[in-house]
Amino acid sequence: MATAVRAFPWARIAVGLWLTLAVGVVVAAAAGWPLPGALAATLGLLLVSTVGVGVFHAQLGLFARPIVAADPREAGDRIALTFDDGPEPGTTEQVLALLRARGHRATFFVIGRRAEAARGLARQIVREGHGLANHSFAHRPATPFLRPRVLAAELAQAEALLGALRGEAPAGPWFRAPVGIVSPRVAEAARLAGLELVGWTASARDGTRRMTVDRALARLRPCLRPGAILVLHDGVEGADRRPIAPVLLARLLDELDARKLRSVTLDELLGGPR
Repeated sequence: MATAVRAFPWARIAVGLWLTLAVGVVVAAAAGWPLPGALAATLGLLLVSTVGVGVFHAQLGLFARPIVAADPREAGDRIALTFDDGPEPGTTEQVLALLRARGHRATFFVIGRRAEAARGLARQIVREGHGLANHSFAHRPATPFLRPRVLAAELAQAEALLGALRGEAPAGPWFRAPVGIVSPRVAEAARLAGLELVGWTASARDGTRRMTVDRALARLRPCLRPGAILVLHDGVEGADRRPIAPVLLARLLDELDARKLRSVTLDELLGGPR
């Protein structure tokens, strides 16, 4: 078991700094100091930009501090491969076969409605020793704007389904926000639902339309170190697209083996239910 490493609140610190400077500008202006309008405009732009970036990049710790890794000093040779947006028949089976053949385990952050439609596949994930975690029930674009209690109810709905699919398998209360967007409402909903926000050390971004295997692997390669949490996608939005995760995973596992790293579930890496 390794200690969880949480996102450092860089964005929160920056917002505090911009607000402090803005207050200083207002006080100085009230005292009659001649201040250029460009200064106020720049501070306003910095504040708005920081908040915007912080919402879309939870690793900057603006509204919450999700888990982004495990302490490398305690992780040994372990990392955590995670897969989002499945289960997707056809692709998820290929991912499972690769993990089985190479002796690695992973955590699948599944969309509730997809798991409900592919219960047998979700149970296979658990049966083969992998984690089954919450990625919301519907993965709606409006998720960051939902009222906290409404979203918390949806998360509880997904968690109840996953609990039935897991059976007796232990599971930590892991939740990854859709697209990784953590608004104040998402952070509050996770708290109300009793779920632990999980981000990542690096994302392959292989769920995006123009990502290639080479570019995705290049995004992950610098973070192949003990304790890292990596994100791939065994499901994608759009009927005209197929995930590149199986090809990407085969090459990624070669890299892990060369570095003598092994992937385990988040429960194994971070200690399971807490």
